[in-house]
Amino acid sequence: MEKGLYERSRRNLLTGGAASCYPFTSYEMCDDNVILLGVNKYNSSLIIVDIFNSAVYKNANMAILGTSGAGKTFTMQLMALRMRRKGIPIFIIAPLKGHEFHRACANVGGEFIQVSPASPHCINVMEIRQVDRTVNELLDGPCIQLSELAEKIQRLHIFFSLLIPDMNHEERQLLDEALIHTYNKKGITHDNASLADPKDPARYREMPVLGDLYGILKKSAATKRLANILNRLVNGSASTFNQQTNVSLDNRYTVLDISSLTGDLLTVGMFVALDFVRDRAKEDRTEEKTIFIDECWQLLSGAGATGTRPAGDFVLEIFKTIRGYGGSAVCASQDLNDFFNLDEGRFGKGIINNSKTKIILNLEDDEAMRVQSALHLSDAEIMEVTHFERGNGLISTNNNNIMMEFKASPLEKDLITTDRRELKDIVERMRRQNEAG
Repeated sequence: MEKGLYERSRRNLLTGGAASCYPFTSYEMCDDNVILLGVNKYNSSLIIVDIFNSAVYKNANMAILGTSGAGKTFTMQLMALRMRRKGIPIFIIAPLKGHEFHRACANVGGEFIQVSPASPHCINVMEIRQVDRTVNELLDGPCIQLSELAEKIQRLHIFFSLLIPDMNHEERQLLDEALIHTYNKKGITHDNASLADPKDPARYREMPVLGDLYGILKKSAATKRLANILNRLVNGSASTFNQQTNVSLDNRYTVLDISSLTGDLLTVGMFVALDFVRDRAKEDRTEEKTIFIDECWQLLSGAGATGTRPAGDFVLEIFKTIRGYGGSAVCASQDLNDFFNLDEGRFGKGIINNSKTKIILNLEDDEAMRVQSALHLSDAEIMEVTHFERGNGLISTNNNNIMMEFKASPLEKDLITTDRRELKDIVERMRRQNEAG
């Protein structure tokens, strides 16, 4: 071929033409100075996320979805441990298999609070907790003083709707009057100044417990039924609920284990733990903090739509408002039918829509179809999801979907693994060390 003709026919390849040779694209997610989750399966780039970066993410909330055994608990604890190393306060609500969180919590010097009839730990659901508003007042100046008693009673109505799902409107009104009377007997009124302890104005006065309310309810024939149901938490097998709070959330890695509770008490205990943590999360809105809610579907199912709708509203409110307090809510769920079913899916979809980042682990076919509809995933992505092995997942954020492999160090893996074979290896290794020592 004539050399001049060859030179004239040669041209540069434009990037658009080059891109057409690669029908698949793989996004990268590499934020600065944050936590490592794993690596991109297709280009081996690191997946490093800063969910608190409001310039990139609209909120710091996250939803982790996967079938049983897919690695939800492992993923949650991996994130929690790495957030803790950055100094972010961590609060984990564990309604099932709480023991799986104990090993990591103990090894990092965390606080493990066990709420159960057999535990010495107690959270008084009647307590109006003293919240440090110093930072908020510096930012906003003096705020309108809303009645803390009224706010507390609103949340107590959620508690009693879980405990007594068939409560009628008349009983709710009578319960409201009994609650106000109970606090009044302790000197607490709608005037927030009444909360101060006369002996020590810097502290709140002693709060009533469920037994004080029970004593008022049983005096009236109209509220005798409510008193009889409440009796189990006052004088019965669950009387541990009838005590003053003897635990705190000062530790920066706190696990609240409610897995020893069963039946309707599990849902009640989950609400008590969430209510406790929520008050702590509202204190300083310049501080990053994360609430992990394992098996979130437990609070969105169980006693029927009427009984659990207030609980669903409470969880959804946390996901909607925690951003305003500088925090993040991370939920994990395995039973997606229950998660999406309450009130025709309003709560499950609401939580998903208020979670900018989603992590999808292995799902069964029918569960994958529900997730595909909610997250608008392609058929190819759903095919991947249904064939994920443990340790693999899809992270979806800012309209980008990335297939990833989670990475944990050997020490992290020893602290958070739930795999039977790996646990057996750890036990054998520790026995050999003890024998050698």
